[in-house]
Amino acid sequence: MKKIVLFLLLLVSGVIFAQGNHSALWLYGKNVGYTFDDTVIEKEGIVGVANCYVRDIPSTSGKLIDSLQLGKSVVVKKLTEKTQKIKGIDMNWVEIQYMSDGLTKKGYLWLGFLALDFKTTENLVFLTALERVNVKKVDEDYTGSEYVLGIKVLDQNRVLLDSKEIRKNIIESHFHQQNLMGNYGLQNIQKIYRISFSGEACGIPTYYFYFGWTGKKLLVLPEKMSVSDAGVYYHSETFIFPNEPGGKAGHIFKVVEEAEEQESSNENESVMEEQVWKETYTWDGEKATFVRKNLLKKELIKQ
Repeated sequence: MKKIVLFLLLLVSGVIFAQGNHSALWLYGKNVGYTFDDTVIEKEGIVGVANCYVRDIPSTSGKLIDSLQLGKSVVVKKLTEKTQKIKGIDMNWVEIQYMSDGLTKKGYLWLGFLALDFKTTENLVFLTALERVNVKKVDEDYTGSEYVLGIKVLDQNRVLLDSKEIRKNIIESHFHQQNLMGNYGLQNIQKIYRISFSGEACGIPTYYFYFGWTGKKLLVLPEKMSVSDAGVYYHSETFIFPNEPGGKAGHIFKVVEEAEEQESSNENESVMEEQVWKETYTWDGEKATFVRKNLLKKELIKQ
């Protein structure tokens, strides 16, 4: 029953968000509020696609005044009211400023050409870009959205070193965050690049995606998620890496906790059925392989 309820909740949320404006993915990641008026932003951005064009007005019908390549840094000055859908992505046009041949230039760029965010370290750039949004038919009455995200690593000259792709319906989970972390004891990994997408309301999941950087390429690590609904249901997942308490060399553990409210004969009493299990993955320096799932606890909790 809980899976059906959660599915319906996510499905409805996904349909609503698919009609909205995807600019929130970039704006909220920069801690910028969204309005339909011209909004001063003054935030640094970076081009997340191979090539894009700067226009003299916020429209593809505007005069082409320059082209920018992957990794080019810009300052997003203002958000305009003009929106456009390209590759299924509905985003605003923004006014930008950037340096070219020693000169400061200005123009308009479609926000979808910029990476959602980026991190720089040791002459490398890690970035996440929304590549496209695919519409998928769920049944006769509903359609869902598949968000295609590109995870890219650039060198100090902004040359692409490697990339990976995520396909996920991130629904209303439009608060994007990213972190660069240590290797947590994982063989052949120098750093871990973690990105997440979350929402504010109950029932909106938070997704975490992990990628290991070897110094030459990105490796996909297991992902995790969490979701809760005001004392009725919750689901959380926690990783234990090799160098963390309870960790083991060559292994990744995922501890999953899940609870759902149960019917109670006492109207003044709340009863939750809680389950805890652990998933075990082996790590060989190249990939994580699921091995087994063990139930650790199952009990009724009265409140």
